Amino acid sequence: MRLKLWAGILLLVAAMAADAAPKKKQQRTVNTANKEKTATQQKIKETEQKIKTNASQTEKSLAELQLLSGEIDAKERQIASAQAQVDSLNEMIATATDSIARLNDGLKEMERTYIHALRRLQGSQYATNILAYIFSSDTFHTAYSRLRYLREFADWRKRRVAEIQRVRAEIETQRNQLAGLQSERTAVLASLNSDQAVLVTKRNETDRLVTRLKSDGRNLQAALAKEKQRLASIDNEITRMMQQEEQERKKRQEADRKKKQQQQQQPKKNGQQQSTPPKNNSGSGSATPPSTPPKPSVSVDNSDPDAAMTAKFNNAKGSMTFPVPSPYRIVSQYGASAGRPFNTGIEIVCDGAPTARSIYEGTVSRIFENTNGNYTVMVRHGAYISVYYNIQSLSVKSGAKVSAGQALGTVAMDSRLGKPMLHFEIRKGSQTVNPTPWLR
Repeated sequence: MRLKLWAGILLLVAAMAADAAPKKKQQRTVNTANKEKTATQQKIKETEQKIKTNASQTEKSLAELQLLSGEIDAKERQIASAQAQVDSLNEMIATATDSIARLNDGLKEMERTYIHALRRLQGSQYATNILAYIFSSDTFHTAYSRLRYLREFADWRKRRVAEIQRVRAEIETQRNQLAGLQSERTAVLASLNSDQAVLVTKRNETDRLVTRLKSDGRNLQAALAKEKQRLASIDNEITRMMQQEEQERKKRQEADRKKKQQQQQQPKKNGQQQSTPPKNNSGSGSATPPSTPPKPSVSVDNSDPDAAMTAKFNNAKGSMTFPVPSPYRIVSQYGASAGRPFNTGIEIVCDGAPTARSIYEGTVSRIFENTNGNYTVMVRHGAYISVYYNIQSLSVKSGAKVSAGQALGTVAMDSRLGKPMLHFEIRKGSQTVNPTPWLR
């Protein structure tokens, strides 16, 4: 009986413990819930910050890649120029070497002829007594001939010595020139090797950046999409500005045309009024009918008022002033490139003075304020317009005449690159053109 009682008590205690355990786990206070909420919010905030930091780092890496690409392009141009210089120096060295060889051959032949002539004279029995040689002649004519021969031989010797000295001096000059060319080639080759080493370093940095960017493809695609959106926004802004400028230009041209037409018609109307004959008051009852004046012709000038400037601008292609002073880097070329969205112009980072300047003479047709608070300056060159986007402070006003190289304003900083960057375009009507071939 006691055993059964103790067994029942044990079972009851076990059941009570089982019921109490889960109830203990489910007990939550308001403070506990608030703490869990705060911890969760903190984790969400940290995660969002990491995502934002990663995206920002990707954008920064993409901008660094742009800078490196610009530096690589510049180095490749320097290397190509240095290589062309080396090739030219090699040709000049080869020419100088051939010239020295020919001069040496000629000098050897002259020296051989001169020495041979001296030896023949020394072998003569009259070489030691010239007077005896002359006066031993049988006739005066023979003596005179011998005297003239000796004089001509002396003159020949002088000419030959002078010619030998001249050739020797020319050889020395050619050798000095050759040494200078070789020294210059050595310096250019050293510069070329240095540029190539820098290029290799830059390409290695680029490869590392590309690998880092590819490791997080999602962020890279987001950054590229953002870059595409930025370039599209610039294109849309400039296109809208161009349309407004073109509409106003057409209105001005139409007003000028009407004014010109009125000025052409006005003198003819005045002449018609003055030529009307007076009424006949003689009482004869018959008046001489006035002659019908000729109908005034209307002359309308439909020619392009900017045709002359358009032709000048076309003819200056390849020799125009660069839109910023040196040193600079083109970090984004015109058009689309591998992994890059289409660019309607070129983007130039200013390593020197951040001054935007007109590439050619023209008229500041419009100045617009961009959505980012900076300015766009448009300079018209006939049918062409050069566009300078991202100007912080202005040096010109709308309607001003500008010359090639004249300052338009100060280039604003680019937040991604931490340097002043100018977006530059050339447009003909609504069409964009590659600016690079137009600039020197």
